[in-house]
Amino acid sequence: MTVMARIALWARLRQLTVEDVEQALVQKRSIIKTWSLRGALHLHRASDFSVVVGGLMPKRLLREQQWIHRAGLKEEETTRIVLNALNDGPLTRGRLSDSLNKKLGAWTRNWRDGGWGVKKVGSSLAWHLVEPAMARGLVCFGPTDGQEVTFVRVDQWIPGSSRIPPENEAEEELVRRYLHAFGPGDAKDFRAWAGGYLRRIRAALERLTDELVEVDSDGHRGYLLKKDLPNLERADVDRGVVRLLPSFDPFMQGHHYRGHLVDQARYREVYKDAGWLAPVVLLDGRVAGTWSYHRRPGKLEVDVKMFSTFSKEAREKAEEEARDLSRFLETPDVAIRFRT
Repeated sequence: MTVMARIALWARLRQLTVEDVEQALVQKRSIIKTWSLRGALHLHRASDFSVVVGGLMPKRLLREQQWIHRAGLKEEETTRIVLNALNDGPLTRGRLSDSLNKKLGAWTRNWRDGGWGVKKVGSSLAWHLVEPAMARGLVCFGPTDGQEVTFVRVDQWIPGSSRIPPENEAEEELVRRYLHAFGPGDAKDFRAWAGGYLRRIRAALERLTDELVEVDSDGHRGYLLKKDLPNLERADVDRGVVRLLPSFDPFMQGHHYRGHLVDQARYREVYKDAGWLAPVVLLDGRVAGTWSYHRRPGKLEVDVKMFSTFSKEAREKAEEEARDLSRFLETPDVAIRFRT
């Protein structure tokens, strides 16, 4: 798991430690690591896993099946081979590839990745053949083996894990959870967050009509859950809140329209080319700057680029954030620099 994923958890859970994250992933297994939203690597609560997988499966599985079929294989058979290979516990990518090579035989001789003048047989095999099993919720990432990732069967890793709901039921529940966390939003917003087909997303919203209310937020119309309205109307708004969010933080990817998060003049400094998303400094829920860090032995150096000059209070709160990040990353000393 990347450091940025750990920092995303830290940004939401004060007093969190790196050991807490590792225990949740490996000992308690209350967090599952898998490819999910937009086909990217994510961490999910184990209790949410079946809904997330089920809600995303219609697009993800079809896409992976199409690739497998174009390669001249049958996805159901390759997924069964993957599951059988993992029967005895977690396997690294290399070991899984070796097992698949033995089962698929001559077909893998046509599977080559060139790189630095060396041909590697089967080096991408595990990635491509395991993806349908992940899309089905049958396989996830297991504990790391040194510097290598491992794959593991979900039924062995999370015994008694919930069944995957039917497609429509799962899609509707995933839409509910999205709107509860990110609303107001529309079909394009949901697709920006999760991926998927607009047709299916709009159909899910249509089925949920009785549970939704349409609202206008800064000229952008979207849906909220009716049951959330009373709490939103009573909510107090804190002022002067500063947060350091890492690259690709989910908060920054919850909408297609992002004018409520960042000024248009600064948009390309945050949402960069090739899908890159910068780490950001939030002030009262809007992007006030970007940041980066460098770890040295015993010291964390944080560099903040301000989009406009911070007030004394905002600087102090950013410094508090940097100090707590230093604690989380187990670097006893911290230095923070502000620039424009």
